[in-house]
Amino acid sequence: MRHLLSYIILGAIAVFLLLVAAFFAWIRSSQLTITTEQVVAEYRSLPEDARRTAFEWRDPGAGSYITNCRNCHGPEGKGWDQYPGLGDSARLSSRPGGREYMIDLHLYGITSDRWRAPMPAFGTMPDEELAAVINYIIVTFSEPDSMPEEFRFFTPAEVEERRGRAVSASAVNDLRPSPAE
Repeated sequence: MRHLLSYIILGAIAVFLLLVAAFFAWIRSSQLTITTEQVVAEYRSLPEDARRTAFEWRDPGAGSYITNCRNCHGPEGKGWDQYPGLGDSARLSSRPGGREYMIDLHLYGITSDRWRAPMPAFGTMPDEELAAVINYIIVTFSEPDSMPEEFRFFTPAEVEERRGRAVSASAVNDLRPSPAE
């Protein structure tokens, strides 16, 4: 009788631990994106012709990075362990297909053999904030010599154009531009 009771208790503990592990895996895989509606309202209040030049992306980009990205990529964007550094972002975005890759990376996430942890999709983030955080990452963390002379900032319209495609996180990895020759 004692052995039966100990097996039941051990089984209950094992089931409890499995449920807790599954719960935390679910939370990690569906990472919560925190955004502010103020960014969207400010952008949409601009006249159509001023949206490409007058949109101020620095503050919302910095805020979004701190809230959604810094935990994995670090305060200086250097990454750690299984999370990549962001120093090559400008060079990567300036290659053929790089702009599309950068947007898809943030919209759909990425799964890669290069890194052990997948990057979650941030597709719930508004176009304005997603463009702002991509600009912030490139300008703030890119190596100084990798910044193209004629860098064009990402716009919410570009993000909107890439939205709604059936792209998986592993397919995004295949879209990564090849290294410059």
